[in-house]
Amino acid sequence: MNKLVRPIVAFLSLLFTTAHFAAAQDCKVIREQDLYTHQIRLSSGFLDLTGASVTVDADKKEIDLLFSFKTNRCFDDGCTATVYFAGTKSKLLLRNAGTMNCEGLFHFIFRNGTTVNYQLKKMATTAASQIVFTDRDQKLISVNLDEPQQRAFMKALQCVTDEAVK
Repeated sequence: MNKLVRPIVAFLSLLFTTAHFAAAQDCKVIREQDLYTHQIRLSSGFLDLTGASVTVDADKKEIDLLFSFKTNRCFDDGCTATVYFAGTKSKLLLRNAGTMNCEGLFHFIFRNGTTVNYQLKKMATTAASQIVFTDRDQKLISVNLDEPQQRAFMKALQCVTDEAVK
């Protein structure tokens, strides 16, 4: 029995290790060096969502999710966004961390450290089905994510946060 178990365990270990490295190679993180500070900045590039686009950027101090809406909306520090997760009743309420603007830009900013923030980790590991933004005039803007968008959003978050904590 023991002679049979060892090859199976070895095969499964090899299979999971190969799958892990294959998934890690799919990450497309853009690395840029700031011309003035000479610090490395990581970016996922823009991902198109329904009604908006998002980019995940990181430097040694913070991780920034920037949502850019296709229509000009005004946001200030009192504006919020509620992230709803697929298949669960759980949700996150986040506040705009960017400056007041009427260009349709909304930021989630998290501190970059040795561990990943709980809210950021939740968005990177659980599919978000909808994000509802509230603008300065208390109007709701709903961004619905289909399954390919959910996977792309989670992957972008995971890739940038994995590189950022290094």
